[in-house]
Amino acid sequence: MCDVDCGSQTVGMVRKVLAWRKEKPEEASLLWAALQKGNDDLASELTKATRLSQIPETEYQSLRDTISTVRSLIQEMSSKSGVPIEPKVQTDLLDSCCKVPGVVGGVVPGAGGYDAIALLIVDKPGVLEGLQDLLGNYTASVEEGGTEAKIGRVSLLEVRQELDGVRAEDSEGYEAWLS
Repeated sequence: MCDVDCGSQTVGMVRKVLAWRKEKPEEASLLWAALQKGNDDLASELTKATRLSQIPETEYQSLRDTISTVRSLIQEMSSKSGVPIEPKVQTDLLDSCCKVPGVVGGVVPGAGGYDAIALLIVDKPGVLEGLQDLLGNYTASVEEGGTEAKIGRVSLLEVRQELDGVRAEDSEGYEAWLS
């Protein structure tokens, strides 16, 4: 997990996405369904990875492709809703991090925005050091929507996975949030 030195207004962002969903229900429903499938595929890929004791790094390509698909759908939702779920400045940061050997992929977590990214990395020597080298002096500035989006300092947080691995959640518990 990386903390990015800027912030987002989560409640306002969610409100705008839900307004877009209400205003353009067919468009939003198609994208929402594709994103759900992408997330389901990601859960399957992560589950598959947890069943293998040692995975050669070349075997992560399917997982990388799945993360890339989810990100492209989030970017499409950002564009169509007018909400910076994965802002361009975060896209550049994620793309830079994904070039570091041992980084499988990454996303903008939660409701998205400017304040964090989450990375999936191979647990081997050198990966964290490669990220620290990249992020130590990382800055970015991107023109987006008529304004300049900047990243100042990016801090690598030492967050690790849970010991019980990936688990599927029942979406019915979240229905009230989606209506």
